[in-house]
Amino acid sequence: MREMEADIVVVAAGMSGLTAATQAQELLNATGGGSVVVFEKGGTTGGAANMGMALFAVESRLQKEEMYDWTKDEAFQFFMEYTHWRSDAKLVRRWFNLSADTIDWLESFGTEFLGVYKYFKGSHRTQHMVKDPSSNKPTERSATHMIKKMTDYAKELGVEFLFHAPVTEILTGSKGQARGVKAVTADGEEIECLCNAVIVCSGGIGNNVQMIEEHLGFRWGVDLFTFRIPGLDGDGMNMVWKIGGKVAPVCMETTYNTPGVTDIFKTISETMRQPNLMVNLDGKRFINEYIMDNTTYTGNALLQQKKRCGFTIIGSDIIDYYREHGLDYITYHHGIRTLEKWDYEVEHYTKGIDVEAAGLSSLHENLEDVEEAQTNFWVCDSIEEVAKVTGIHLENLKKTIAEYNDMAGGYDHQFTKPARYLKAITGNKFYVARHFPSGYGSLGGIQVNENMEVLNNELEKIPGLYACGMDSATVFAGNYCFYNPGSTMSYAVNSGRIAAMESVKYMDSDDFVDPED
Repeated sequence: MREMEADIVVVAAGMSGLTAATQAQELLNATGGGSVVVFEKGGTTGGAANMGMALFAVESRLQKEEMYDWTKDEAFQFFMEYTHWRSDAKLVRRWFNLSADTIDWLESFGTEFLGVYKYFKGSHRTQHMVKDPSSNKPTERSATHMIKKMTDYAKELGVEFLFHAPVTEILTGSKGQARGVKAVTADGEEIECLCNAVIVCSGGIGNNVQMIEEHLGFRWGVDLFTFRIPGLDGDGMNMVWKIGGKVAPVCMETTYNTPGVTDIFKTISETMRQPNLMVNLDGKRFINEYIMDNTTYTGNALLQQKKRCGFTIIGSDIIDYYREHGLDYITYHHGIRTLEKWDYEVEHYTKGIDVEAAGLSSLHENLEDVEEAQTNFWVCDSIEEVAKVTGIHLENLKKTIAEYNDMAGGYDHQFTKPARYLKAITGNKFYVARHFPSGYGSLGGIQVNENMEVLNNELEKIPGLYACGMDSATVFAGNYCFYNPGSTMSYAVNSGRIAAMESVKYMDSDDFVDPED
């Protein structure tokens, strides 16, 4: 067994772990020196954040320059009301207060930001978009540039990264304090690294279908089609729970998608996510489709339906309208503004021909063995055919469409959708997409306080043990807040900074418990 020592050990090098290691080493270097060791079971830094684009902040320099004057106080009150005060107010306040400084900190080692953006029409302008040096537009996966800058800076500071070396156990002392970790390398060598503090940031359970069903009640590939990002298997959560960390509620960063279509056939996906008619298997409306761009709300509505799915239906007349006028909603991350590729994608999808894909498309590969997901978009010649291929109740569907068409361009007495989005379902072709709840990963699982200190079942802190990132993201209290876009990335970075600050402070505090005791 190889024996090592460090001041601080960081478990996993995702966004929160990389941030924690970088901030901790920076602070240690500024106060006399010290060592930070990061154990990562994969071969790269950044984890799921490599799929991302932006992070939330409030009262940042960039917002002030663009005259966006939403304050920390307003942001705090909004978020606490959104979560019905089920979130830890002290932690939310600390996160929000730190967020603007974090943007400055990221810029200090070379991160560039394109500007500050909304996610959808009703959201706040909080997404600080990481700039891709090769583009002046929002670019998918642009966060990789921030991650590279941070990784290079961490190595320059002296952080030691051990890749392909997953932690298997957190070691504790006689007083219950964290005193180190055990890990194993790819070739089977065991490592024991003793330390003064351990920071756990393994990213949640997004890839662990058994834990998803156990903690959330979803059957992945049946009624939940999340992006299964490799490596997010709940390792850190299980290790913390094993040594007495409190099991906190786990939720999913719920959105929705069209399995096998979203992020692959982007024109189809964006067209079928416009605010048109949506029904369930009973053939009945269940949502004000105007809010479909708030993907958390749409995902929540889908969760309440039979088989947790819903169907958007449009006629060829709506397609003609979009060809002439463009889409009602435009999302910057896909950037689909016209139906230029509609016919091409429809032909390729219906004939089973592959298309060039990008973004998160690789994470749909897990769907290959899921029979239910093989077809989620159809082109039909009649409403009868729509019902036949989808299983939607025919008579109810006919009644719903008739009622909907009667309301077209007028008053929606069912759900008050604005008249401009009440477009009649007419034409010689009907296009149908089936949507399921989705998400990018899990939120929560490890109970922490505002200092990112892990708490036990009595809500007492476990000395020397910290958790940050998605493992500890209980602040969202069951519903991810897309009104504050960029919050997941922001929480990862800011909670990582807080964990680093507190772990460094802990080593010189009266609360310090010697690992050897």
